[in-house]
Amino acid sequence: MAPEVYRHEEYDETVDVYSFAMIFFYLLIGRPPWPTLPGLEAVRKAALEGDRPNIPRDVDVRLQSLLKDAWDDNPKVRPPFSKISTALAAYNKDVFKTDTNAIASAEDDARCKCSIL
Repeated sequence: MAPEVYRHEEYDETVDVYSFAMIFFYLLIGRPPWPTLPGLEAVRKAALEGDRPNIPRDVDVRLQSLLKDAWDDNPKVRPPFSKISTALAAYNKDVFKTDTNAIASAEDDARCKCSIL
């Protein structure tokens, strides 16, 4: 839950960016942002104390920056999903040497019945 929701402030779609950051952290690190706290206690610490999870130093600096921007306490600082998507595509291309614009389709392989972007 984004801090502004917990604090009963007005909010917009940027609450979803905050939630994305917490889920992305979990996916990257392999553990919840506050593994020892019950959900409401974690939300309270984030909303009232500005607490955020510690990002391990071995996480790529670009992903660290994306996380920090996306879970910023100020909703106006959080990037839109279009920027997040662009940043992740660039990271994917740099790290995995993939062309994110290439599309494999069922026509490319008679055994495949799917499309992959």
